[in-house]
Amino acid sequence: MPTPTGQGPSILYAGVVRSDYCVFCCDSSCVRTPTPIPVFDAQGRQIFSVGSGSQFVIVVEAAAGLSGAPPGKSLTPVPPSNRSDLYIESTNNLGPNPTTAVCDTGPASQGGGGIPGISPTSFADGDQMITDALNDFACRFGVFNVGSGGNATGPCTKVDATQDPQLVTRGAPLGTVQFCDQVASVAAFPPGDSVVTVMVRDERGNLGPSKQIVIRVAPPKPGG
Repeated sequence: MPTPTGQGPSILYAGVVRSDYCVFCCDSSCVRTPTPIPVFDAQGRQIFSVGSGSQFVIVVEAAAGLSGAPPGKSLTPVPPSNRSDLYIESTNNLGPNPTTAVCDTGPASQGGGGIPGISPTSFADGDQMITDALNDFACRFGVFNVGSGGNATGPCTKVDATQDPQLVTRGAPLGTVQFCDQVASVAAFPPGDSVVTVMVRDERGNLGPSKQIVIRVAPPKPGG
């Protein structure tokens, strides 16, 4: 029997990195440029400002929480919730054509579509619309098992000029799973602020605490 929500994995990092998977300035041309000071809104949510609604990477890193069980790594929905281990949603519709189809991830020319928004934020059990939106978002991620063991793989992110794959978060606790989504134009964020909320489920079915960020897309340039 799963323990109450909040006992599952801790989210060590949820945020946006560059399309080349560099978290800070990684290439030789910008390693001398100081990393911008983080900006937060009135609710304490970090704001990630991007120039367009796609061509950046959403990254989530998690470690075992109060239950002690490792974070789940499945992006395939499983019963009884019929949801994946990554719960993620946006308050705004994503993409120019946010369909009700689940995992329609291809280009628009091949039937790909966007992701319905959920506003106000909700992970309510038993709501098929919410379940479908969560699964539609989660299936666009890749999962990286960065813990110890024979199945461990390197993270998607790079944090310094060596360009070696490394987790965004350093020190204890160590993240054991990383989810990465290279946001495509078919699921682009709209101009303005979108609140993204994420939770991760552990291998015993326990959900961890939620974390929210704000993805702020610059308005289109006049005549652009």
